[in-house]
Amino acid sequence: MVPTYIRVLKYLEDLILSGKLSAGDKIPSENELARMFSTTRVTVRKALDELEKNGIISKVPGVGTFVTEINAVAHKRVGVVINSKQIMYGAVKFLSSVGVKIFAFEQGKNVSEEEQILNQLISTDIDGLLMEPTQDSINNHFLRSLAQSNFPIVFVDRSIPMPTKIPSVLTNNYIGGKVLGEHMLRAHNVTRALFVTSEDMSISSVSERFSGISKGLKRKPEVMIIDRIDGDFGRLPNLVKEKDIDCIFFCNDMLAVRGAFHLIKSGISIPDDVSIVGFDDEFVAKMVEPKLTTVKQDLVKMGETAASMMISVLKGEKISNDILINAELVVRESCGCTHHE
Repeated sequence: MVPTYIRVLKYLEDLILSGKLSAGDKIPSENELARMFSTTRVTVRKALDELEKNGIISKVPGVGTFVTEINAVAHKRVGVVINSKQIMYGAVKFLSSVGVKIFAFEQGKNVSEEEQILNQLISTDIDGLLMEPTQDSINNHFLRSLAQSNFPIVFVDRSIPMPTKIPSVLTNNYIGGKVLGEHMLRAHNVTRALFVTSEDMSISSVSERFSGISKGLKRKPEVMIIDRIDGDFGRLPNLVKEKDIDCIFFCNDMLAVRGAFHLIKSGISIPDDVSIVGFDDEFVAKMVEPKLTTVKQDLVKMGETAASMMISVLKGEKISNDILINAELVVRESCGCTHHE
């Protein structure tokens, strides 16, 4: 059981890190906190003493206790390498709210560009790295050396094999895939499924989505790997016809949209001849016809949570488990349902 003084400490830290209490704000009194947590002023004082020792609050005798301008994370420098605009927004919003200086980049187009970005960030003396890794990141030797040296790193949206465990904030891809598979089995009696990905199955988001779909369908779909997201889909229509596929699970919405174009171009009707579903609920999912059944991720929350985890890492806290953000099934017409949303 967590000691009461730790619960008080964490409560005040969360108020400060979330921006609900800013530099110069007065925190609740010892009496108020004691009533709130049904404890004694002695216990509350122990939490306040710890926060003051870390430079997060300052006590002014006879006046009160205030959030200090210089706290445990203000003026830290964090490199942010993220491609998703929504994840980037959530991360930057949170980090800037606690006074962290941000150096933001989109992902490199290949491993060489990614290594150059990381080299550039390290040369600016960043204190930590918040990163959305790609398949190329697995072969990024500079990133691997940073991980090996225990440099503060947090992964967001996916995790990849590294020399040491990197704390990560992820969508609950397994549950999202499972719900999607269950829907296609229950509502559409899918028996011959295909899973299409442009990334290696060792990537956490890919393997977890596949595992979840397999569990929901009660069978493993056949797997087709495209060399890249805008790669060659030419063999997809033939495979659908040869294997009499009744549903294609695309690993993400952009793959689904590109795949749908090739299927329709080959005379395959969606969803009459084959159902298709995606994952992510990107903007394009509602723009295509038929509109895409998919799984919605809360990407802004993912970015905010990853930034909060980065703060914990910078403070030297031990992160033992990844954080999973819930995903939600969004039913539209591409799976064969007549209703949607």
